[in-house]
Amino acid sequence: MCTTTAKRLNNSWFLLKTRDPVPWMRWDDEIKLFDSKNDKYRKLIIQNPNPNEDGYYGGINEKGVAFISTFVNVAENQVSYIRRPYVRLILDAETAKEAVEIIKAFNPRIGGNMLVADSNECYGIEGIPEKYFIEKVTDPIVKTNHYINLPNENLNFKDDQNFKQWSHDHYDRAKELISTANSLEDFQQLLRDRKNADKKTAICSTKNEDDCFTHSAFVFDTKNRKAYYCQGNPLENEFKEYGF
Repeated sequence: MCTTTAKRLNNSWFLLKTRDPVPWMRWDDEIKLFDSKNDKYRKLIIQNPNPNEDGYYGGINEKGVAFISTFVNVAENQVSYIRRPYVRLILDAETAKEAVEIIKAFNPRIGGNMLVADSNECYGIEGIPEKYFIEKVTDPIVKTNHYINLPNENLNFKDDQNFKQWSHDHYDRAKELISTANSLEDFQQLLRDRKNADKKTAICSTKNEDDCFTHSAFVFDTKNRKAYYCQGNPLENEFKEYGF
């Protein structure tokens, strides 16, 4: 249950994400620098404290390539990017285009709504077991827990209509906010947004509204190779800057 969005501003692509974990995932996460012989480039990655449990949620490397995603469960054989260190592998790329090629090479395919960018280019990817839909992005883009270009529907929508409403409310509200956002502060405020709280479908939810409330949020600045990470609910905690 996440909201992801991207926008080009000041000659940089910015990628934004909230993380609303579901009960079967670890709730806590942290930002960690990966800098070893196993990594082609240094990487700042959002992960669980125990990486063997749920894996990775997004990151940026020292070349300014950034990746964010949200899982969309449309088939029993849908492979989550979370369960293995796919994010770490994707961030071996020198450019966003190279990152797309890495994603395309995964067998089986990983599923979900993905955004990958460097300072010059951004790509949106929708993944199902049979194929990827890949588009080069020039305008602001939003992805939540449903697909825009593929006809497949999230299996969880059948049993939980509130989840379906939640995904569409997040999509509509984030589209509205990202269109006028013109600063890092605007991006952070988008991730804190409380409109639709009365319906319990706000972009940033609290523990008083939902068991799966917002546990972290982050922004990646591809040109300046920075991560702005809020550990914990962004209504209660501040974003901190991380770089190389």
